[in-house]
Amino acid sequence: MATAERSGPRLAPYYLILFGLTAGLGGVVVLLAELKNELGFSNFGVGLAISSGFASAFVASLIMAPQADRGKSPMMLRTALIVGGLSMVVLAVGDQLWHYVVGRSLYGFALGTGGPAVRRTVIVADPENLGRNLGRLGAFDVAGFMVAPLIVTAITHYAGFRASFWASAAFLFLLLPVAFKAQTDTAPQDTERLGLSGLLRIRRLVGALVLAAAYFVFIGAFESVWILEMDFRGADQTTIGIALTLAALPMPLLSPIGGVLAQRYGARRWAVGTMFCMVIIVFFYGLVPGVWWLVAVTTITSAIEGFGFPTIPMLASAAVPQERQAAAQGLLGAVEVAAGAISSLTIAFIYGISSDTLAWTVTGITMAVLLTIGTVLTQPEDHQRVRPGVPSELLRRPFE
Repeated sequence: MATAERSGPRLAPYYLILFGLTAGLGGVVVLLAELKNELGFSNFGVGLAISSGFASAFVASLIMAPQADRGKSPMMLRTALIVGGLSMVVLAVGDQLWHYVVGRSLYGFALGTGGPAVRRTVIVADPENLGRNLGRLGAFDVAGFMVAPLIVTAITHYAGFRASFWASAAFLFLLLPVAFKAQTDTAPQDTERLGLSGLLRIRRLVGALVLAAAYFVFIGAFESVWILEMDFRGADQTTIGIALTLAALPMPLLSPIGGVLAQRYGARRWAVGTMFCMVIIVFFYGLVPGVWWLVAVTTITSAIEGFGFPTIPMLASAAVPQERQAAAQGLLGAVEVAAGAISSLTIAFIYGISSDTLAWTVTGITMAVLLTIGTVLTQPEDHQRVRPGVPSELLRRPFE
C-alpha cells in the first residue's frame, strides 16, 4: 500500500494548489457585503457576479477535465494559477458590476481547470486509500476557504478591499513554482480520447451527479444569501469574517476522518445520511434569530459537511475506470457549478423579494427532492450490502 503511494506523484503540490484556489474564492465571498456597500451593487447584482463564476467553471470543467486523463494535469494547474491571479487583478481595479462579472468568470474558469486535474491525481495515486486522500484533499479545499476570510478581513480593515484582491493575486502567483513540481500520474490514460462520451449512460454516475446537485443547491444559496443576511442582521465586516471562519472550522478537521469512514462503511450510505441531516438543518437557517444563532446553525452544518465532503467524489470515481477519472470528476464539477449558479440566482431573487425564511425553505425542499432521486439512482443493482469489516472489491464498497 505504501509502495503504491510512493510510486505515484507526490500529492502535496496538488493539496497546496487547491488550497490556494479555494482561498481566493473564500476571499471573494467574504467581500460580497463590502462590494454591495462600497460600490452599490444590488442583491441581484451580487447574485449575477456569483453565478457568472459558476457558469465559467461549468464550461471549464467540461472542456478542460478530459485533458487531465491525457497526462496534462501539471499544465492545467499552472494555467489555473495564472488565470486565477489575473482574475484577482481585474477584481482589484474594477469599480463596475461588469468588472466583477468578468473577474469572477475568470476565477471560475481557473477553478474548473484546476479542480479536475487535482482530483484525478489524488484518486489514481493510491486507490486503496481513496477515502483518506480525498478526505485530506477536502481538508485543504475547505481550509483555504476558511483561512481566507480572516486574512481578507484584516487586510480590508487596514488597507481596503482592493488591497485584499491584490494580496490574493500575489499569493496565487507565488504558488506557480509549486505547480512546476507537480508530476503526471502513471495510471492508465484516455488514449482513445473518449472524453465525456457515454458517461451519462452510467446510472450510478448520474446518481452521484444528482447528489452533487443537491449539495450545491445549498452552496449557491449560502454564497448568495448568508453573507447578505449577516449584514442585514447587523454584523460588521470583521464579525462576518470571524463568523465565516468559525463556521467552516469543523470541515477541514473532520473531512479526513469522514473519508476513511466512508470507505470503510460505504460512501453511498455515508453520503445519503449526511445529506439528509443537512436538509433538516437548512430549514432552520431562516428561523433562528440574530447573528450568532445563525453562526451556530452554520457550524453544525459544517461539521456534517466535513464528514460527508469526500463521499460524492468517491461515488463518481467508483462508477468509471481509471482512464476516465478526470472526465467523470469534470462532469461532477460541471453539475456542481451549474446547480450552484442556478441556485445562487434563484435564491438571491427570492431573498430580494421576500425573506431569508422563504429562501432557505425553497433551498431545503429542492435539496430533499434531489436527494431522493440520487438515493434511488445510486442503489446497487443487486440491493446487497457489504457488512462492515468484511473485505470487498474497492469499486463496490463506495456504493454501499
